[in-house]
Amino acid sequence: MKKLVVVAALMSPMALMAQTQKTALPKQITVKGSVKFATPEERFRKIWLSRDNGTGKAVVVDSAVLGADLTYSFRIKQDHPGVYKLNIMQWDHISFWSDADVTVDSRGYDTAKMKMKIPHFYLVKGSSDNNFINQVELNNTNGYLRMVDELNEEYYAKKYKDEKGDSAWISYLKTRKRYNPMREDAKMREELLMEIYKDRPVLIYALRGMAGTEDGEKYAAVLTKLDNLIAKYPWLTEAKEMKTTILRNKAQAMKLKAGQPVPAISYPDDLGKLQGLEQYKGKYVLVDFWASWCGPCRQAIPRVKELYTQYKEKGLEVVSISIDTDKKAWRKAMEEEKMSWMQLLSDDKDKTMEVFQFSGIPTMYMIDPQGNIITKFTGFSPEAQKEAEGILAKGTSAKPAAERKAIPMTSM
Repeated sequence: MKKLVVVAALMSPMALMAQTQKTALPKQITVKGSVKFATPEERFRKIWLSRDNGTGKAVVVDSAVLGADLTYSFRIKQDHPGVYKLNIMQWDHISFWSDADVTVDSRGYDTAKMKMKIPHFYLVKGSSDNNFINQVELNNTNGYLRMVDELNEEYYAKKYKDEKGDSAWISYLKTRKRYNPMREDAKMREELLMEIYKDRPVLIYALRGMAGTEDGEKYAAVLTKLDNLIAKYPWLTEAKEMKTTILRNKAQAMKLKAGQPVPAISYPDDLGKLQGLEQYKGKYVLVDFWASWCGPCRQAIPRVKELYTQYKEKGLEVVSISIDTDKKAWRKAMEEEKMSWMQLLSDDKDKTMEVFQFSGIPTMYMIDPQGNIITKFTGFSPEAQKEAEGILAKGTSAKPAAERKAIPMTSM
């Protein structure tokens, strides 16, 4: 009898792990939420539920109409847990891990006089694994808001100089490298979180963000982590899909390195005529990916206008490529912004983002007169602006402009 007990005790960890793997796969969960403010547009008083299949393309699986009491609920049936996202009235976007029931309260419609669709952090109450997503989202949101604060400070410092004639404040800000340290800080926090949760399936939520387009070591680290998850959780099909997607993206990213020819494009302009970049051979070209609904993109346009005005007679062209899915919104934004350069509309947002390897806008590529890529700008920080001006000044024998305002980026 004692031998049997000993054998059972020795086997119990493996059996317990196997049992835990099975019991950790709830087939059904409930999602409950509420909003503080409903949109005045009744057609948008809906919540869309989508699931990330690991390829980076969320698939809508359900929707619900916001109740009169400003609440909503979903019942999710699933084979295994995964990453889901709530699109709340086209205002709030909230992700969660589906290994337990979740509840979330959000603001909803922006009641401010000047309405902006900027990221907000909302605590999702669920499992301990879901707290990983909470912490990653808090880190991302704080990083974005810190950048906005820096933008505001730079704006008021410049305004103070213009109104008071005192340039001390703006001069001091120009001596500080503020944006790169913020990104490094956010990166350090996220990497610490990933180390803590490295053996949990919810880790896939943050892995794609690690897979940069320039750092080979980063790709290797992501693939190692994915292989670990695939071995530990055979049911986690999203990890396998993500690995395939990352390997494909890595191959594409190699085609976008400095010195490589820019991918050929053929997008319709505002008159419906297909246009490409080959017509600009012999000139520098700034290719700007943007959208009408992207606040940072719209904030960047005046700066691009300044750059274009200064360098267009010296060989610079700008081509804006919108990833809008609403053609009317695109046309309205063009009328409002009055951009005097080529305007194109992507007819396949997902394919465009894959070919040019970006997940946030504005994203810009600087192309040389031979049609080769010089560099890529993700967002529009002062460092990026200074680099663009340096490239053009060197290539066109003109002096770079003095001051620039920081422009953050909208994540997709």
